[in-house]
Amino acid sequence: MIKKLNIEEKTFSTLWDWKKLEFKSGKLAPQADGSVVVRLGDTQLLVTAVMNKKPDPNKDFMPLTIDFRESYYAGWKIGWNPYQKREWKPHEHAILRARLTDRPIRPMFPEGMVNDVVVTITPLSVDRENSPGVPAIIGASLAIMLGGIPIQWPIGAVRIWYKDGQYIINPTYEDIENGVLDLVIAWTEDTITMVECWAKEISTDILMGAFEIAQEEIKKVCKWQKEFLSQFDIKQQEIVINKPSEDLIAFVKQIVDPKLEFLMNTDKKTFWNLYEKFEEEVFEAAKERLEDPEDEVFTESKLKMALFKVVKEFVRQKILKENKRVDWRKLDEIRPLYTEVWLVPRVHWSWLFQRWETQVLSITTLGAPGDVMLLDTMEYDEEEKRFMHHYNMPPFSTGEARPTRAPNRREIGHWRLAERALEAVIPSEEEFPYTIRVVSEVLSSNGSTSMASVCASTLSLMDAWVPIKAPVSGIAMGLVSEYDEKGNFNYKILTDIQGVEDFCGDMDFKVAWTKKWITALQMDMKIKWLKLEVIKEAIEQANKARLQILDFMLQTISEPRGQVSVYAPQMIKIKLTPTQIRDVIWPGWATIQEIIKQTWVKIDFKDDWTTIITARDQKSWEEALKLIRQVSWQPQEWDVIEGEIVRVEPYWVFVKLGKNKLWLCHVSNLWPWFIADPRMQFKIGDKIRVKVIKIDDEGRIQLKREI
Repeated sequence: MIKKLNIEEKTFSTLWDWKKLEFKSGKLAPQADGSVVVRLGDTQLLVTAVMNKKPDPNKDFMPLTIDFRESYYAGWKIGWNPYQKREWKPHEHAILRARLTDRPIRPMFPEGMVNDVVVTITPLSVDRENSPGVPAIIGASLAIMLGGIPIQWPIGAVRIWYKDGQYIINPTYEDIENGVLDLVIAWTEDTITMVECWAKEISTDILMGAFEIAQEEIKKVCKWQKEFLSQFDIKQQEIVINKPSEDLIAFVKQIVDPKLEFLMNTDKKTFWNLYEKFEEEVFEAAKERLEDPEDEVFTESKLKMALFKVVKEFVRQKILKENKRVDWRKLDEIRPLYTEVWLVPRVHWSWLFQRWETQVLSITTLGAPGDVMLLDTMEYDEEEKRFMHHYNMPPFSTGEARPTRAPNRREIGHWRLAERALEAVIPSEEEFPYTIRVVSEVLSSNGSTSMASVCASTLSLMDAWVPIKAPVSGIAMGLVSEYDEKGNFNYKILTDIQGVEDFCGDMDFKVAWTKKWITALQMDMKIKWLKLEVIKEAIEQANKARLQILDFMLQTISEPRGQVSVYAPQMIKIKLTPTQIRDVIWPGWATIQEIIKQTWVKIDFKDDWTTIITARDQKSWEEALKLIRQVSWQPQEWDVIEGEIVRVEPYWVFVKLGKNKLWLCHVSNLWPWFIADPRMQFKIGDKIRVKVIKIDDEGRIQLKREI
């Protein structure tokens, strides 16, 4: 007799704003270091964490990987691929979920840890009401701690919605669609670690109100995690630390300290060229000890880390003690700006935006309504997307000699941030029926390319005659902070950070605004503690900076152009009845395909029977309109139309009007005088203009030749 396997599963369950929040561990994925099932509503995720116990000890970074596995069965679907019917490469939505989880978790690991950690998020059920984003962050925190992988504090997360004076905790998809604020915040019990915000033009006061609510909610989540974890006897795993000793840092500092001032007042290339020279000098000075295989203090990776620490500390202290930045700007000063239009011939619209060494070329293309992108994921069923922003950052933009590949996770994250920043101001389909695609080509990068792409894309959209509700500008803010000997928290907020300040700083905080309101916000922390008051101060400082950028942008173009480019498609709307649309389509789309083939237009039908013709030029849409009217013609008294004779009899002529509509014209109505036999005057295939002189109750019509 087979014995039944006993499986012990420990659970925790509570109501979170009237939704069930549940943690389970012990049943699924027992081989993983840490495994937990997190459920919010009926959205359920399996989150696992595994750490490499024998990593390369010479790594100079911690390899953290967050994999969000898109599983169609979770959304009650069979895979989209018609030939494989299974999940393949992760959709951009899955990549964005992975990034959302990665950013708050990464700063929590011990300094110098080099063990590979892989967190895998597998959706088991998606109820299409509760987004998996928040449960994924909570699950990653729990799985890592259950696995005995050291992080300093549990990480909680919450989603906040706002509309008409009301905040909602963890809103549904429908709520989000109809609201004006979608805010995801990750927090420890005391401090912010990550913010992701998309808004339809909200004020700072509304945003700060959401922050305060989020803070209280996340304290609950962290408390619930601790209660759940208290059921387990967790043994902390041993980790490998690779970081330079204080003696090694002192050795490096002695060599480069007299030359660090040369790093000031430099551009990106000069800074990093000097940095490489410092590295060569340090390696030359430590050559003998590097060649000693028994010497574990002087290793290549530790020397590199020591040099980075020395340079980083120099840059930070210049800011904290002397208010001096690498390029000698003031702390709240924006780098020089440049804009230029029409760099590229033939495309619909192109606009260059440059902020010192950060350069972005944004190109807008307008298309027919049918050019929309369809989202078909485990969460969405062929949802139409009529505004698309894409972001490319090829290797040459950072001076790297490597081939271009498919968009990486960073590029996908940046294009989504810029897209959401602009979505709030895109006109509705009723106002502007075109499908809109904007591509931002990053040609040079030295900090804040995503916000530069927001500025460049705004200019390109306005130049493209897209009647956006308001222009949008963006700015990236930074932070340098420290605790002094007395335990006081000293900090300096930096406006418009460049690459070096991003590497050496404690925060990357991107904000996009119209003249009055916030449209998008994203914040990543590199330190483990930050007060809400500092975030508020950073937003206020960003507000002043983005107004200056917006004023500069509006000097070149103050409002959308009055007409589209001559190279843009032309569009005309007509109203047809359901019967007429059937005539245009029938049989089996053959008629409409023939019209498209003859005229090279695109024809789209809307739910209210509006027909939209999109063509390359006026001649094409006029020809398409003529053909549509011919095939969809419905007779009205006194209409005059050209038809084709398909049969001739002694007393009648059979005339084809419109699409396969045959009507009779009596011999008495062919001429003002009597003729004996129409066959003497007409033959099959002749064109004839006729007038509808009568329509009876049964729909039969009488025709008269129009001479």
